[in-house]
Amino acid sequence: MRLFLIDYENVNSAGLHGIGQATAEDRIILFYSHAANTLSFEIMDEMMDAEILPERVCLEQTGKNALDFQLVTFLGYLIAKEKADEYYIISRDSGYQSAITFCQQYFGVKVHLRPSMKAALGSKKQPAKKQPEQPVQLMQDVRKAAKKTAKLQPVAKKVKDVRVQDAKKGKRASVSLRKKATVIQVQPAQSAPAALPKEERIPVDLEMVLSLVHPTVNADVAAEILHCLQDSHSKTEFHNALQQHFDNDNAKLYYHSMKPCFVTFAE
Repeated sequence: MRLFLIDYENVNSAGLHGIGQATAEDRIILFYSHAANTLSFEIMDEMMDAEILPERVCLEQTGKNALDFQLVTFLGYLIAKEKADEYYIISRDSGYQSAITFCQQYFGVKVHLRPSMKAALGSKKQPAKKQPEQPVQLMQDVRKAAKKTAKLQPVAKKVKDVRVQDAKKGKRASVSLRKKATVIQVQPAQSAPAALPKEERIPVDLEMVLSLVHPTVNADVAAEILHCLQDSHSKTEFHNALQQHFDNDNAKLYYHSMKPCFVTFAE
């Protein structure tokens, strides 16, 4: 069972996107206040289609960070009473991180901070992506093509001689080898590698993110930053992705910390 505590004051309806991916074994508790008590029809339809109805806890006492304290207190209570495999706090407020670290160190439980249900429920699928390795693979393919070109040049000459002899004998010449030689010869042996001077030295992984970001972040936050980088095709997309997952100050900090990896982008 997974247990989700949603800071609805912080994420609103956007934080509930992906709630339809939850299972019947999951428990979802929504913390809200009278200042944030509306729900979009899109999210309502998603919950109805998946037959999911979150538990609701309304904040009656107002004040700075009142809902945050209430949510963290309830998290401690649930850790003591519930036997969940993982605990998730759905919020873009990085202030929860100290409480999460405390729970992990003293209670030995898995607690994660995610900006939305979609990010939480889809996070386990991310390791399958290996985009940073693609430039290296591309370089290897280009080099293989260059070697084949050098080998096929004398072969192409032999094929031409064979076709001439067959034509004298009245035989129909074969074109399959000629097509293969022609297609490969179109690609110069040295021009393609010259277009990729930097891409071969870019394996961006979780360890690199942890080394680049300062002040230091934990593995969950680093994984979220890496996910934003891998899903982006430009610096602009990367910046927008960070702003969707983190508050404005942290998004700027992570963006500037990851500048050494911008060579992966085409722009």
